[in-house]
Amino acid sequence: MKIIYDTDGTFTDFNKFIQDEAIPFFVKNYGMEVVYPNKLEIEDILDMDNFFMSELECTKEEAKAFTKSALDDFWVHPRYLKYSMFYKFRNGLVEYTKNMIKDGHEIEIHTSRAKTTDEDVIGKIARSITRLQYLLNGINLPSESFRYYKNDEEKINAILKEKPDLVFEDKPEIINRLVEKGIKCVCVEGWHNENIESNKNVSKTNCNELQSVLDSEKKVLGARKVEYFRRAAKSDKFYNKLVCLKGLMLNYFEPIILHGENIKIEDNVPLIYAPNHRSTLDPLAINAVINKHVHWVALLRFFQGKDSIFNNSKNPVLCNLTAKTFKNLEFIPVDRKSDNPNANNLEAIRDMVGYLQVNKLVGIFPEGTTRRPEGHEFGTFDPAFVQLAIKQKANIMPITTYWFKDKKDKKRVVLNFGKAINVEGRTQEEIYNEFLAVQEEQLRENKVASEYYLENKNSKKRILKSSKVYYN
Repeated sequence: MKIIYDTDGTFTDFNKFIQDEAIPFFVKNYGMEVVYPNKLEIEDILDMDNFFMSELECTKEEAKAFTKSALDDFWVHPRYLKYSMFYKFRNGLVEYTKNMIKDGHEIEIHTSRAKTTDEDVIGKIARSITRLQYLLNGINLPSESFRYYKNDEEKINAILKEKPDLVFEDKPEIINRLVEKGIKCVCVEGWHNENIESNKNVSKTNCNELQSVLDSEKKVLGARKVEYFRRAAKSDKFYNKLVCLKGLMLNYFEPIILHGENIKIEDNVPLIYAPNHRSTLDPLAINAVINKHVHWVALLRFFQGKDSIFNNSKNPVLCNLTAKTFKNLEFIPVDRKSDNPNANNLEAIRDMVGYLQVNKLVGIFPEGTTRRPEGHEFGTFDPAFVQLAIKQKANIMPITTYWFKDKKDKKRVVLNFGKAINVEGRTQEEIYNEFLAVQEEQLRENKVASEYYLENKNSKKRILKSSKVYYN
């Protein structure tokens, strides 16, 4: 899950700080009075521009300059350190965030503290203090997790571009803009957002207790999505532990990659990888290249420790290793009718839908087996994956694998990545026919690539431009 947080008014009780520190300061030193008690910013609560225009009989532009000077008088002071470093965060939100970091969710802090965008010494200090503020409250995040903006408009546009799954925010204007674009928000209660009403897209909470945060999360995302976000995060953590094996797998497979430019995909968009199936090693080879965690659909027997992906070896150690790995990676078990006449795959369908609904990657081998009728290049592609893609508005990426042996009798694989197929507004038949055509064309390219490799094996770098074949 990608979660974006605001700081002032969200993690901190900014209303309380204004009430305790800012209002007394400006009343005592400037003779100002509270004009709009339901506003958030100090200058709006005290209506500073109009105060200076009235008191000093100046223009609006001059008044804005006086307002800036007055605000600097308040903030460029040790009290800024008191607020920015030692003002305690909301307990419930801190505990929730620490748990989400521990579980492997993606966390970002987006703040429009204007000073943090300056490139001078003050700006660098402000950014360092912001990071330190989180650290002092027990939230340890890398510097790249913090984003700084001059104003709220820049911040809104950046959040929309990030496409987060959930946003914690307190400003009504920001919340309303995000919700209009379909982004789920938790509104942290304050006197300035009393008009925000809880609904299916927004939930209000004071975030002081962990349970209140969890209830708000569940209310806007739904219990089902929260379950799959949790499961996906846990399996992502396990997958990240295996990333160190990527180099070994690439050296072992030495894949020949075609149309590698299609590997890069848009983040936070549901996608179904749909390869043909030539070997039980297909998912390992594909994952080594794309370097992304995919929830592959696999036969139930692999999860039961009855078979292994290592050339279907029945060695108990390899079978148990396969079963444990598949379960920890949250692969999806399916039972074939040919293996079990009473097979029921409703749970598998539920998992495929669940992961796609939280924008995770699902891998399906539509042929369902590595076996093909004699004399045929492909088995039968079950169109159910197209139906799934249409219902869940997920793109489909055709992948075509081709295994062959080199002159030393070592198995090599060609991996051909097709452009993602957009299913929106199209019929199942149109999508399915395009998928088949891509598979057939890519298989022809794969064979050309394998022949070219065998003929030019001794050259250090080989490129066949007509097929966009790249050798590592």
